[in-house]
Amino acid sequence: MSEPIIPPADSVALRLRLAESVRVFEAIGLFDMNGHVSVRVAGGGFLTHGRQADRATVTVRDVIRVDDDGRLVEGEQEPPNEVALHAEVYRARPDVLAVAHYHGQWGNVLTLAEIPLAPVTSVACGLGTDFPVYPHPDSISTPERGREVAKCLGKHKIVMLRAHGTVVTGRSLEEVLVASKYLELNAERQWYVRAVNPHAGLADEEVRRVGDSLWIEKNIEKAWQYYYNHARAMGKLEGVDGA
Repeated sequence: MSEPIIPPADSVALRLRLAESVRVFEAIGLFDMNGHVSVRVAGGGFLTHGRQADRATVTVRDVIRVDDDGRLVEGEQEPPNEVALHAEVYRARPDVLAVAHYHGQWGNVLTLAEIPLAPVTSVACGLGTDFPVYPHPDSISTPERGREVAKCLGKHKIVMLRAHGTVVTGRSLEEVLVASKYLELNAERQWYVRAVNPHAGLADEEVRRVGDSLWIEKNIEKAWQYYYNHARAMGKLEGVDGA
């Protein structure tokens, strides 16, 4: 993949894409009244959406900018309750440009059942073979908990939060959305596979081989476009530009 460029904080296109991403996350069933996504910006800090913003109707006017510690720099709404999660992941991982946190039904089932998440679908193979689990179900609403989650994440793309949700990192808003959806689909299918044959699965070498061939920019863009068009066809993107 090409080297990503950290976008400027005043980018109108980036703010629109963030608002669109929130709407698409909601349209595909990953956000409800909760869930948040952010993107790192040049000069420090990151963009996210205000705590009060309805995920189904968020607009560019709900986009806020916070500093490296998650404190409000620009915007009229409060940062999300778990803004420390984003802040501490960005602090620990300079290579991460976007972060999403959502409360996935099937991911939560697996973590509470103490079943390690493992790729069972080809599209999930690009997400890795090891998914660490943060052992506490608490809200990540303090810097201390944010640092604990970032430490648990380590060098991985994803960290599961036991009985709580999932944190997905990536190089763009589009990538974290696609990875989040693929992960939740995989978790659901893994549950069914385990019910039929608890010993079935893909070997690590198969996961690496298939992941290397499928987790590429053109396929991520194809998946993003599908989910984006799906949301648009449902009327979920109307008014997102705040006009």
